[in-house]
Amino acid sequence: MSDHPDAAVVRSAYEALSRGYMASFAGHLHEDIVWHESAPDMEGDYIGRDETLAFLGRVFQESGPEMTSMEIHHILASDDHVVIMHEDTMTMGGGSLTAKYVDVYHVRDHKLAEHRHLALDSKADEAFMVG
Repeated sequence: MSDHPDAAVVRSAYEALSRGYMASFAGHLHEDIVWHESAPDMEGDYIGRDETLAFLGRVFQESGPEMTSMEIHHILASDDHVVIMHEDTMTMGGGSLTAKYVDVYHVRDHKLAEHRHLALDSKADEAFMVG
């Protein structure tokens, strides 16, 4: 059975992100994306591709976490939503965290149009990100 077309969009975006291909990842973002972020000290809504990319740049450049691996566990898709379950390993300041996440998307015009990020263990995420 082949992927739902929207699942293929999300899979391609995450594969680009996991390889550090930010230009390719950026190409998957709808120009009007709304990125709802729930990560500690980064909570908020980021509107549009430029603001979302600026936010992601701050996350990975200024905040300091380096993603050392991302493993996609499942992608579930319907005509309304795409849900991706993934496990990431990050390092920062001599520490590391392996954590599971669920991200929910709306896809419009074959682009990521809305994003919600949920950590399965938000306390571990907060301890790692803010100490």
